[in-house]
Amino acid sequence: MISKKKYQRLPLSTLLIYALYQTIFPFFVIYGLLIALKRSLKEPSHLKRLSDRFGLGPIGEKGAIWIYAASLGEMNAARPLVQVFLDHGHFILLTHLSPAGLEAGQKFFGDNPKVTHRYMPLDFFLLIQLFLRRSRPSCGIVLEVEIWPSMLMEADRLGVPMYLANGNLPAVALPRLDTLGRHRLYMFRLFDHILTRTENYADHYKATGVQSKDITVTGDLRFDIKQNVNLIKKGQSLRKAWAKKSFNFMLASSVQAEEDILIKCCAQLLKKAPKIRIIWVPRSPQRFEAVNRKVIKAGISSMRRSELVDDIKLDAQIFIGDSLGEMDLYLGLADIVFVGASFIDGGGHNIIEPLKAGCPVVMGYSTLGVDFIAEEATQVGVFHKFQSPQRMVEFLLELSQKPSKVEKMQALTTAFASVNKSVAEQCYKVIMANN
Repeated sequence: MISKKKYQRLPLSTLLIYALYQTIFPFFVIYGLLIALKRSLKEPSHLKRLSDRFGLGPIGEKGAIWIYAASLGEMNAARPLVQVFLDHGHFILLTHLSPAGLEAGQKFFGDNPKVTHRYMPLDFFLLIQLFLRRSRPSCGIVLEVEIWPSMLMEADRLGVPMYLANGNLPAVALPRLDTLGRHRLYMFRLFDHILTRTENYADHYKATGVQSKDITVTGDLRFDIKQNVNLIKKGQSLRKAWAKKSFNFMLASSVQAEEDILIKCCAQLLKKAPKIRIIWVPRSPQRFEAVNRKVIKAGISSMRRSELVDDIKLDAQIFIGDSLGEMDLYLGLADIVFVGASFIDGGGHNIIEPLKAGCPVVMGYSTLGVDFIAEEATQVGVFHKFQSPQRMVEFLLELSQKPSKVEKMQALTTAFASVNKSVAEQCYKVIMANN
């Protein structure tokens, strides 16, 4: 029997802070609208569907499974979980914080009549209550680390069971238990059950006061995301004409602050091993043209995806991926992949996509955001971390001369990724058993 008064697990001081938070929240609403107005100058969708933000807007079928995937990253993780619930016949109420999250949800499930798409209301108790009373979801599922006090508190008061999926509470958050930030961490106690990626994360949730019986380690949902086989085959076909027997190195999800570092790496690799070919896919579309200019300035022959008609030019040393939604195509071209935001203090971006494609991964020193999977991948030899760009270049140059070693690493990568499957189905079973 699920408790409908989980807020009683919270200290009195946390409840008082929550009451204060609600008292001053209307002022945050005004501030938030001003921020939305400013952002709308670049991204007009921030001012669209304002009724959603105030608890109105579409709600779909009553009794649906309510899933909160705040932005693009969370929506990507939620995708296989949404699909599993649909496969079992459930209606889905899919909510988001950002336009990127909403657009991704509509892209993945926009044609499915069982899925309702909307923004999440502002985190004010009256607005959350209005939303919940109108929609009456059978349960709510929050992706990853999103914690909104009113959402959890009012769901508890109205008897809506809440689950956290793909939980990834990092160790860096735990020192907040010695500060006022502990009251936010205590909010994890309001979940009926937490589905997390690793035992380490489970220990972190326990440190916030979550009981062991309310935590299950399931793995990462991103391993269940299906690859686009047609794009991978297209990438492999392009490779045969461009650089079949060469060593192909991919730079994925690079960010602006590390571009100059990576340009130097490319120049060194191509100078010492001219037969190496490089695929460069920046993280942000806004960096496509800038990266192209930097490559040209460095005197490196290149070609952009947007220029491709039939085949990649044979003299192109760098192929710039200036398109969206084609990561599998670029992975089909690659032997080994560097994942960005790691030669700066960015924590690193998603490494699961290349691992699923059978590509070993290399990164810089900053891997906080992916350590949960990088540690396991390191143990089997399919992930390598470098404290300096020079050390990475030396490693890649050595690897480029050992095709048999590359093939072995790729086979190990495929085997490693295949172990981490059916995570969404595990999550579904745990949620339904507790619901």
